[in-house]
Amino acid sequence: MNKTWVLIKREFLIRVKNKGFIIGTFALPVLIVVIMGIQIAVQSMGAREKKTLALIDLTGEVGPAYTAYMDENFRDDRKVPLYTFETVTTVPESLAAVTARYSLLVQQEKLSALIILPADIFLTSQFELHARNISNMEFNAALERSLSRVVSDLRLAESGLDQELVRKLTQRMDLKTFKVSEAGTKEESGFATWGISYAMMFILYMALIFYGQFVMRGVYEDKNSRVMEVVLSSVRADQLMAGKIIGIGGAGLLQFLIWALFVALASAYGMTMMNYFAPGAGDFPLPTISFSVYLFFFIFFLLGYFIYATLYATLGSMVNDEADAQSLQWPVTMLIVLGFLFMFFVLNNPNSTLAVILSLIPFFTPLLMFLRLSVGAAPMWQVLLSVVLMIASIIALIWFTGRIFRVGILMYGKKPNLPEVLKWIKYS
Repeated sequence: MNKTWVLIKREFLIRVKNKGFIIGTFALPVLIVVIMGIQIAVQSMGAREKKTLALIDLTGEVGPAYTAYMDENFRDDRKVPLYTFETVTTVPESLAAVTARYSLLVQQEKLSALIILPADIFLTSQFELHARNISNMEFNAALERSLSRVVSDLRLAESGLDQELVRKLTQRMDLKTFKVSEAGTKEESGFATWGISYAMMFILYMALIFYGQFVMRGVYEDKNSRVMEVVLSSVRADQLMAGKIIGIGGAGLLQFLIWALFVALASAYGMTMMNYFAPGAGDFPLPTISFSVYLFFFIFFLLGYFIYATLYATLGSMVNDEADAQSLQWPVTMLIVLGFLFMFFVLNNPNSTLAVILSLIPFFTPLLMFLRLSVGAAPMWQVLLSVVLMIASIIALIWFTGRIFRVGILMYGKKPNLPEVLKWIKYS
């Protein structure tokens, strides 16, 4: 046990003292937040950018109502209109020439865009936008929504119907969701619950792949440097394997916890930033995340890590370089990917028979059972059963893969095939 502890300590210290580890742990999350902040700020500035628009109105009535609506509803923080319209008077016969003239002004960036309201707009419900940049979806959507509202009001006015009455009759429904649990009934956002559950499961998904491959890389790098041969002269292969998995896992867990703390601190100000850049966007009831969810998030991360780290460590003992590792690791990686793909079904049908069965399969449990637990669909007996099955699987995997690890770690040269690996299991 003392030798195993020495190996664990060695692997842990080697990783945490590495410059790449330190930079990735502390600099990467800061960099991501900075980039996201810059992106939000730039998008906000872009959304509030003032534009000069030319408007060709062939209807004779939509244009004035449209410009008045845009002037009233699209203003900056100082209540200054975001869009200035230059209304162009023409006839259909001269449309081509007028369009060409103003398109040239758009090309020369003397105008932001040209909008054409055709004479048959009430029949076709179509209009034209001529601009250098037609991929500004926020701007395009603003133009569409506004014109749709104006044309709808004009149609109602012509029909003689009361506009406010029609608007009330056609008003869309607003769904309010309430979470029913043993603690009672509480209003929560279904979208927020879905989003948070998805985000936490995605973190698990990425962590299992990242840290599993981390272990694999550490094994075959030490193998190639012949360090393994020296270490194996004084410790057993199973002790070496355990030292690798736990030591590297400890470094990964430390990094994981630091990132989690950073995310928690950043999230404390996230809603404030959201409401600053998009007022009202964060005005929805957030789901209450119980302590048990956080606890099992940690448990499933650890157990999932041990399952996949054991498999990745075994693969690392069988290969000699990165190319061989990439070609051999896909079956293990696909197990994690399959769990992620099943996520969409389980999230929408968490209590179905198939969802229960999939979440109890140890290779899928870290993702799917946690997902069911986070949305409140998994009874505690199923959660505990999945934990027991994962622990049993870890013990079985260590026994099984340990036999491959003992032989593979001392084998050099060509990549082994399946019959050779089976012989290792038999003779070890």
